[in-house]
Amino acid sequence: MEQVDGSDGQWIADALERYLNKELWDQWIGTVATTIPDSFQAYARILHRVSGNTTTEVRWTDVAAAKGTTVHPAVQFHRLAQTELYGNAVLEGAPYGRPDQGELDQTQLVALAEILAGHTAAGQDVFQAVWVGWGSFAPGDGGIPDGAGERLRVAGGLREYWVFRGAMAELACPPWSEEEGGTHRETPNLAWPAGRSWCLATEIDFDSTLVGGSAELIAAVVNSPVLEALQVSPATNLSSEGDVINAPRQ
Repeated sequence: MEQVDGSDGQWIADALERYLNKELWDQWIGTVATTIPDSFQAYARILHRVSGNTTTEVRWTDVAAAKGTTVHPAVQFHRLAQTELYGNAVLEGAPYGRPDQGELDQTQLVALAEILAGHTAAGQDVFQAVWVGWGSFAPGDGGIPDGAGERLRVAGGLREYWVFRGAMAELACPPWSEEEGGTHRETPNLAWPAGRSWCLATEIDFDSTLVGGSAELIAAVVNSPVLEALQVSPATNLSSEGDVINAPRQ
């Protein structure tokens, strides 16, 4: 893997810019189309796992069953768990955490990478982009490749990313995750193959990951027994106020 110039991901920035201009900002901000390019046949939203005080996996559907709420494409965790924004869920009197924001956990990433590999032409380069704001994460530190190149700037610089080019196998296991005693466990905030047949996007303020690609790819993601995923559209509102099915906490 090597660090490369952000221009390799400029097509993503250009696609999002169509919806982030001042004329459309109020209508589209927080939607799928402002997070991942709208050029794909279909889209999936992967819900990040709920942390808790048990080794048993807790899914969003488990929270919904406990709270009498509904999992749907635009669901927001605080509405689902009937808590305040960014609050922790309480299930059967036990306090739980909430889904991670901006990062897909390793178990889900491995499962997703396996699906994506089956829809990626052999030998293609795969690009990964990591948000520059993750603490000490920087090229040249702790197994992170270093090289020349400008950052990828998205939304007029609202988001900036380091961009790396490598192999498909490195999506779930980048070199910085293998560094002995390393502290870097960051997962890609953006990823795509050279042929642009799919794209992965984990916005740092979202507790879910988006994937765009062919209908067959998205069906595989949604039907995965490991992933908790829903099909969405470019217009699906993922903002904190986008869940109009589950009522606010009383």
